[in-house]
Amino acid sequence: MSCRRGLWVSFLGPFGLEVVAASSVAERIEWLGVDLQHGDIEPGDVAPLVRATRVPVLVRLASHDGAHLARILDTGAAGVVVPGVESADQASHLVAAASLPPRGRRSTGLCRAALAPSADQPLLLAMVETAAGLDAADEIAAVEGIDGLFVGPYDLSLSLGEPSVTTDRMVAAISRVGDAARRHGRSFGVFSGNGELTTRLPDVDLLGVATDAAALQAGIAALFAEAPAVVGAR
Repeated sequence: MSCRRGLWVSFLGPFGLEVVAASSVAERIEWLGVDLQHGDIEPGDVAPLVRATRVPVLVRLASHDGAHLARILDTGAAGVVVPGVESADQASHLVAAASLPPRGRRSTGLCRAALAPSADQPLLLAMVETAAGLDAADEIAAVEGIDGLFVGPYDLSLSLGEPSVTTDRMVAAISRVGDAARRHGRSFGVFSGNGELTTRLPDVDLLGVATDAAALQAGIAALFAEAPAVVGAR
């Protein structure tokens, strides 16, 4: 799989996603990450967001709750990113919650996912963002039903006591997670949001380039920085 670039969505609604889709760089945005853990988005907002976009939607959950996970998959999301996975036991619990029998215990019903079934099964990505998760990355990736590992470098840097996400130790830690994913044939993703970190990353399948909030800030800053030179020009 080549690297696919995504936008992390923390507050945009359906119309906001339509605006993004009409932008000049829309074709470069290949997936969306909807943040239920830290974003200003509620579970009931997910289905309208899935309907509003042409690209796959991955939803970062707020917890490991199995019922919560299943409800999000019912929306037709392309997959879920589960925060703070730290052991094979936790990973196995998530697989059971995300999978239909005989592998798991997820039930089915008349939901959007059932009405418009995808040819691909939804992805189950385990987020590695703590020292404990880093130490357990190989055993997490080995769990059948885990489709990939996704690094949250900002929380991981806090857990490791690193001053930034771009230190040599952090880059080595991220590479270690990538090695674990590759060893077991899993996908590997990272949320970056940092140009320097992006240039130092190993090969990744899923790259979170920026959040919608950061993109809005950068766009406004750039536009207003140019305004004084334009106003009154002849």
